[in-house]
Amino acid sequence: MEFVLDNKWLFLILAETVFWLSTLSFLLVRYWFNLKRLSVAFFILFLVNDLWIATMGYFDYLRTGEFSAYQIIILVVIVYAFIYGKSDFQKLDAFIQRKVAKWRGLPAPELTSTKPLYGMEHAKQERRNFYKHLIAFIAVQCLFVVMFGLSDSVSSLQIDTLFAEWYDQKQTELFYKSDTANNITRVWTIILAIDLIIAMSYTVAPKKKKKASHAV
Repeated sequence: MEFVLDNKWLFLILAETVFWLSTLSFLLVRYWFNLKRLSVAFFILFLVNDLWIATMGYFDYLRTGEFSAYQIIILVVIVYAFIYGKSDFQKLDAFIQRKVAKWRGLPAPELTSTKPLYGMEHAKQERRNFYKHLIAFIAVQCLFVVMFGLSDSVSSLQIDTLFAEWYDQKQTELFYKSDTANNITRVWTIILAIDLIIAMSYTVAPKKKKKASHAV
């Protein structure tokens, strides 16, 4: 493991390469060659690769004792996979199915699960994505509490001065005993708030299906 951590950026790039190769191999083997049992092997490789990425981040933290940019990147990858991985994989799956059918001269497959959503169905999906984002945010905050502990400033926290203290300073002692964790939380909170506004906007003004234009 020492060799891996000494070359951690190289192994992270290799892991990302394996991620894309295993994903595309799974889809091509499954739909082009119609070898569904063999495709399972690539899917397992896909899952093991994600576990490997998380393991590298964990052991790197144990080695350095610091939460660095390396762990941040890995955290972003894992959070993305948790929130949007499934839906994006379904879109890629549908794309490969359509392409393979076209290349082989077969009728386009009916993919009801990948049809675009509109109205309240689309709003419901956007809210689901936000809830996943919120769960990931809370889970990481719990992780920060365990890893760094709450700062002494939390006990004397004034709600009316929270935003002034948290966002007007380059470095802050709120909420954790780690500048990196605090800065990640500050940026992520803004992103989470934007995600909430976008998700709720579709509830207030649902997405409408575009009307097909007819040539005169």
